[in-house]
Amino acid sequence: MAEALLGAVLEELVSKLISIAAEQTSLAWGFQKELKRLRDSLEMIEDFLQDAMESQTKEKAVKRWLKRLKDVAYEANDVLDEFAYEILRRKVELRNQIWRKVLDFPSSNNSILFRLKMANKIKDILKSLDDLNNLADQFGLQQRAIDRITPVPAYGGPKVETISYPDDSNIVGRKHDVSKVVDLLVNPKDEQIVSVVPIVGMAGLGKTTLAKLVYDDLNVKRHFDVKFWVCVSDHFDVKRILKEMLEHFTDDQISIPQNMNAMIKKLKEKIERAKGEKDQIRYLLVLDDVWDVAKWKELKDCLIGVNQNEGNRVIVTTRSEVVASAMQALPNRRHQPGRLKDEECWSIIKERASRGCLVSHELELIGMEIAKLCQGVPLVAKVIAGIMCNIEMSQGTWLKIQNSDVWGSIESVLQLSFDHLSSPSLKKCFAYCAMFPKDYCFEKEQLIQLWMAEGFLGSSMEMMDTGNKYLNELLSISLFQDVEKDTCGNILTFKMHDMVHDLALSVSKFDTLIFQEYSTSTLNEFSHIRHLNVGCDGELLPRMLTMTAPKLQSLFSEIDVIKKLSITFTSLRVLKFVGSNILELPTSLGELKHLRYLDISKTSIVELPKSTTKLYNLQTLRLLGLRRLTIPDGLRNLISLKHLYFDRKPIQPVLIGNLTCLQTLPIFFVGSEKGHRVKELGSLNELRGELRIRDLRHVRDKQEAHGAYLHRKEKLCKVIFDFSWSNNCKEVIEGLQPHSNLQSLIVRNYRGESFPSWMFKPVGDSNTGLLLLNNLMELELINCTNCESLPPLDQLRNLQLLKLENLRNVKCMANEFYCNESSDSKNEVIRVFPALKKLTLVGMGSLEEWTTMETTNTTMFPCLEELHIFHCASLRSVPLMGQCSSLKKLCILACEKLSKIGDGLTTSTCLKELELDSCPNLSSIPNLEGFSSLLNLSVLRCDKLNVVPILGSCSSLEKLIIIHCENLSKIGDGLNTSTCLKELELSFCHNLTYVPNLGGFCALQRLKVVSCDRLEIFPLKAPLPSLKEVMISDCPNLKPIPNDSPGRFNCLGKLAIGGFSEELHEFACLSSIQYLSASLRVLKLIGWQKLKSLPPQLQFLTALEQLTIEEFQGIEALPEWLGNLSSLLHLWIRSCKKLMYLPSVDVMRSLSKLVRIDIENCPQLETRCERESGPEWCKISHIAKITINGRREMLIGLESE
Repeated sequence: MAEALLGAVLEELVSKLISIAAEQTSLAWGFQKELKRLRDSLEMIEDFLQDAMESQTKEKAVKRWLKRLKDVAYEANDVLDEFAYEILRRKVELRNQIWRKVLDFPSSNNSILFRLKMANKIKDILKSLDDLNNLADQFGLQQRAIDRITPVPAYGGPKVETISYPDDSNIVGRKHDVSKVVDLLVNPKDEQIVSVVPIVGMAGLGKTTLAKLVYDDLNVKRHFDVKFWVCVSDHFDVKRILKEMLEHFTDDQISIPQNMNAMIKKLKEKIERAKGEKDQIRYLLVLDDVWDVAKWKELKDCLIGVNQNEGNRVIVTTRSEVVASAMQALPNRRHQPGRLKDEECWSIIKERASRGCLVSHELELIGMEIAKLCQGVPLVAKVIAGIMCNIEMSQGTWLKIQNSDVWGSIESVLQLSFDHLSSPSLKKCFAYCAMFPKDYCFEKEQLIQLWMAEGFLGSSMEMMDTGNKYLNELLSISLFQDVEKDTCGNILTFKMHDMVHDLALSVSKFDTLIFQEYSTSTLNEFSHIRHLNVGCDGELLPRMLTMTAPKLQSLFSEIDVIKKLSITFTSLRVLKFVGSNILELPTSLGELKHLRYLDISKTSIVELPKSTTKLYNLQTLRLLGLRRLTIPDGLRNLISLKHLYFDRKPIQPVLIGNLTCLQTLPIFFVGSEKGHRVKELGSLNELRGELRIRDLRHVRDKQEAHGAYLHRKEKLCKVIFDFSWSNNCKEVIEGLQPHSNLQSLIVRNYRGESFPSWMFKPVGDSNTGLLLLNNLMELELINCTNCESLPPLDQLRNLQLLKLENLRNVKCMANEFYCNESSDSKNEVIRVFPALKKLTLVGMGSLEEWTTMETTNTTMFPCLEELHIFHCASLRSVPLMGQCSSLKKLCILACEKLSKIGDGLTTSTCLKELELDSCPNLSSIPNLEGFSSLLNLSVLRCDKLNVVPILGSCSSLEKLIIIHCENLSKIGDGLNTSTCLKELELSFCHNLTYVPNLGGFCALQRLKVVSCDRLEIFPLKAPLPSLKEVMISDCPNLKPIPNDSPGRFNCLGKLAIGGFSEELHEFACLSSIQYLSASLRVLKLIGWQKLKSLPPQLQFLTALEQLTIEEFQGIEALPEWLGNLSSLLHLWIRSCKKLMYLPSVDVMRSLSKLVRIDIENCPQLETRCERESGPEWCKISHIAKITINGRREMLIGLESE
């Protein structure tokens, strides 16, 4: 199958021949005849290729002919590359001589030697091609006319066609599966330190997609403090898994230890640091695509060592029932997602294949039949949908899909999608992805640059556009997935399904090798390898490198392979080193004449060799995360460099403006010295993507700033200006006018009192009302501390995201903030900020007034979905007026003077999240009536708020949190319609007297009511079948919950209760608690002065693992029946001032699972439990972990702290 990519190699050769022949140099003129003959021979071979491809399965000789042709094609490619390199070398040499004002022509002897050398090489290739053509005649291969390639012009090529691709956020048919797995994670039947939830099923069923949905679920995010995702794939490598877990906390490879024990220790420290103020911390680890469990026990021991708290979870996705059974310690803890229904498969196909058009009845019938053939496998439906969206929407083409012979095998369907790719070069691009491991997160720009380095995208300045076009096509047919985008909708990253990765490996298996410890390749397979990824050292490695080096074109390596060889990689196009083990580059690096891509990011390399300046073919240079790297003078000689990455000022090349082919330069540090001034940007008109300009304080005036010629850079999408507190920034920013195509603008640390005129400058002399920045979608103004007023930002009619941060002198946002244009018609509605989706105000300390436009025919923020207002201490009101029908999220934090939110909030019926925090003067909230989409309502520290006005139906509400609202007295009756409520917390609301009826709340999982002093009745009515966690404490006037209630919460796993009226002599509401003996794992009882004993019902809680006894001021001894708690692991005793006696020695020793006891603020018991001398010490001395007032007295089996 790999020979299917040979056409791309031949296309590349012909394209390169055309390019070299067009060179107006004496070197090229001297070889016109040979180049013409070489082109003719290649085109003749191309005519034979199709017939040879079809014949190779029958004729072994034809297959050998194809392999020989591939070798000759690559040899020819190297020769033409040498030719191109020499042309570039002479251009650089001539340019440097002109700069030095010296004219010293190259030695004629050198030119003659080079011509002779090249003539001999071309002669050898022509002979080989003639032999192959003769053999083709002997084999009877037929010539078939093919479409010849047309060279792409260097400039002014066509725009990249936009192709639609699937939206991964729209997952069909998995809602129930997500709920089931989330429930297994957050509501376990019993607690272990590490427990496993396997997701098991056939390939393509969506196991990884399901795991990702669970990983991102809101309940999971709240339940677990730290989350990790590791793709295990074919080899279960414990050290690699721990390393990737550590990479969650840092991308600094050098700081990650190599020793496994050191890894565990560091991981433990990182997890503990994430704990914050919490008592315990829990992590979630996803092990994706597991095939082997031989080392599972070793990993599990490491995971227990990392965090010994109960409740850590591991999700495992696997195709193997054996793997699932081996890793799953508890019964009924696995989940097997089912197949999709036929109509669900059809909905996936129809969304893509219809391309937004109506589907006729006839096509609908064919489509449904195709959906049935998918057999409920989501991957098959997605891939078929991708194929169908790129073919004619007709009965004939759809029937051809229906009647094809691919059905019954996922591999065959994937092969069909590969066969439908539009060109051999695109197939080559897809196959190249086999260089990366499974589940690799591809960066769009990086992958396109690698394709470019390999020559798959031609040789013009439009290579990036071609790469984007290819990428869009691969996305459109679902060969890539899990797309991540930036705020402007530009693709950043994506992944490849593991079965698609298998397809890429199969089509490139004779070209590509990933060399790991577990690799099973033989030496015979190495001779044809051209793309190599080295992940480990080994005995076989030196021999393998020796065999592959002459032909190798791409090399990724985590070890220093250069030291393993005495010869160089003469054909190398791509060199990518990874990891801290790489310490240096060879001084001979410059001899790699073909090298086009060099990445040494995040290695330990400290010096770029001087010879690097001779890499005239180099297109991409990545130097990120290199703390001590030094670079040589002369990088301006890299005449072909298009993409340059660095993140430290010392690495920035001097005279970077000479690199006129640069297209990617994410950051530029302005200096005052020659070669670092802002004018270096002036000649870089091909720049695209993002450009951050730092240290603009070094720019003297507008004229110097204008020398950057940003207005000429039409391909730049995003610009960040960082002034670093410059005093002349008003004048400087006027000279930094960008091109009108700009999508995103961020201005930081600007000290001017007003913003630049070009921000609101019309396009040319146009009277259309269009502004220069009419394409701007994102605007951030950060730390612009001297600005006292805001410009009319509403004039930016396509603006979608606006962030204003630390504009400390702005006092008012009124009419000048909006467009001042008036409507020509009295009936025409003026749309203010017509496209804005997200508005963020942060640290606007002086902002007092925010008003709306004073006209009646105005719609404010018609598309606004998110409004965030943080730390605006003087703001008095939020003017949500009229229709706010698009608003989905409103967050207001630390606005001390805020007293009012506009009544327009009542129209925000799409609102999903409302969070109000630290607004002590907010006295009311507009009525939340009919908010059927509201999921999350949080009100914290709003002292003057009297009522939370939940009215009408709030049927989707899942989370209600109200904390520290001192004057709150009532929650609206609409709460009783919130039957989807999962979490309810009412804490420190001392004046709360009324809570609506909570009957029928079948989804309620977590309930917390703390320190609500005036609350007398809490209408908690059983059954509440989903309730897992309850805390009701310190509510002195609360009437007892009905005695039978807790017993009817049959899934309750955690209960904290107490702190009731001081007049009560016994614990109410616990008479039926014995019915929780199978579910209750954690219990906290908070007593009071008059209680003399523990509630006897506790003795029936045989599954209880953690018991906390707190504030039992009258109790002197713990009962003997405590020995019935046979599952108890942890006993915590706090603030029991009179307590003196634990149960007897025999009882305490009968608690065989008890491994920890904490005693805190119990003065008499503390004295009696003194180590060795206390009379109670003998009762607890056998317990592994004993802590008294925070002092650890015993730690058996571990090192004492």
